[in-house]
Amino acid sequence: MIEHEEQTIKAFIRKEVRDRYVSFLSNQKRRNEILDRLNHCKDFDERFIQWLPSNADIVKILLQAGSPAEVYVISDSKLDGKLMPLPAAIHETSMSGSGTIVSCIPGKLAYYYDEVGERRALLKRK
Repeated sequence: MIEHEEQTIKAFIRKEVRDRYVSFLSNQKRRNEILDRLNHCKDFDERFIQWLPSNADIVKILLQAGSPAEVYVISDSKLDGKLMPLPAAIHETSMSGSGTIVSCIPGKLAYYYDEVGERRALLKRK
């Protein structure tokens, strides 16, 4: 498992299910089970989540929060496991319609987009 995945999961997923996420994401046979959960994820630690309106300028919000130009994508789509420029990652995430976590700073800053964008959130820890 790469740094972005492990640190993002450990920072933003509830303690009760965190080990399962880490274990399944690192197992190619079980990875899809966790990726599918991203479509309607209820496993986030609510202390570190800020729900965003559908018209929010996500790129601007992430850049203001300190995001680098390149981000890592964890997704129930073809974007999974890719390093991408931030604007492209956000655009492609919204076009994919799949549950996605865009990890900007491992364990510190990420963006969540659920299936078809019904819920969007800034995931942030200090």
